[in-house]
Formats: sequence, C-alpha cells, structure tokens
Amino acid sequence: MKSRFAITAAATLAAGCANPLSLVSAPTLKLSVYGGELLMQQYRGDTTRVLTRQGFDDPNGFAGLEVVIAGDNMATYTFTAADFARVQEPEFRVPRNGQAMVTARIVQDGRTVAEVSESWELASRIQWTIDVERTPWPAGNGIPENLDHPECMWFWCHKVWRSAIAEDVANYPDEALWVTLYRYRPGECADVC
Repeated sequence: MKSRFAITAAATLAAGCANPLSLVSAPTLKLSVYGGELLMQQYRGDTTRVLTRQGFDDPNGFAGLEVVIAGDNMATYTFTAADFARVQEPEFRVPRNGQAMVTARIVQDGRTVAEVSESWELASRIQWTIDVERTPWPAGNGIPENLDHPECMWFWCHKVWRSAIAEDVANYPDEALWVTLYRYRPGECADVC
C-alpha cells in the first residue's frame, strides 16, 4: 500500500500538481461575501454605470443578509451580515457526497426583499466556493446574456442563481441578489496549462 501511494504521489508531482495529498483531501466549502462598493456596468453593451451597495451595516445593502448552508450528513451553518463583517470568508468541511443547499436572503424592515434557495450534488475532493453579491450581475462571472436564466461564464463556475431585489427597495433597476457556486478540484487546470 505504501508503494502504491508513493507511486501515485510521484506521478502527481510529475504531472505538475503542487500537493500530492490533494488527491485525498476532504471537500471544503468557502462562503465569500464582498462587503464594499463596486462601480459596475449595468447592462451588456451599455455604458451606464451603477454603484453597488453591499456594506454589512448599510440598510440598503447587506445589513439584512442571512445565508444558510445545510445538506445531507452535515451541520447547518447560518451566517448574518454581522458574521461576514468579522470573517468575510468562512470555510468548513462538507461531506464527499449527497445534497447541499444554500439559502441566501436579504431582509429589510422585517420583509424578505430577495431570496435564492437552491441545491446541488456534492463530490469528493472538491473545493466549493459560494459568492453572494448584491449587484446587477455577478462580478466574478461576467454579464449574463439572459438575466432570467443566467449561465456560468467563467472558469470553475458550476451554477449561478439570481433573485431580483423588490422594486420598491432596489437601489437601481434590475438590482439582484446573486449566488454563484464555484467547483474546483485541486490540481485541475482550466486555462493555459
């Protein structure tokens, strides 16, 4: 058994993988919420710019943000804006298989003004990242061609979901709560290798 692992580790190093133990690493999930302002193009092919409001203490931003991660054979994790103000990217282990679910919502004046609740299949040796944004489109993924049915447009993007912010509290037209799920296998190459 030791020689099989040594051969696998040597082959992994020869293939350019930095960490041979990544073959047996446990899957993790990192939750990323950017709490600052961004100046973003509002629509594809348009020069209109909007200033996003994502401050964790801003009532018109992420002050009412709540994100819940749950799933098969795993604990339920609940994070609020106050948690993200302290630790912007909490990370934890997740099971090697089964369903996981994310629910992200923004509450303003006691009312839910946007909510995304979706699930996906977990897999072994995967590092998952969930980005949550209050923007016209996901900053790390590009401007989708179809806002109602967005698709992944960037490396390692696995799924992308959108919920429009209620019109009466939106900071600009088509402001939305975006949840983007990235799937990365350590040692995997997606661009120039």
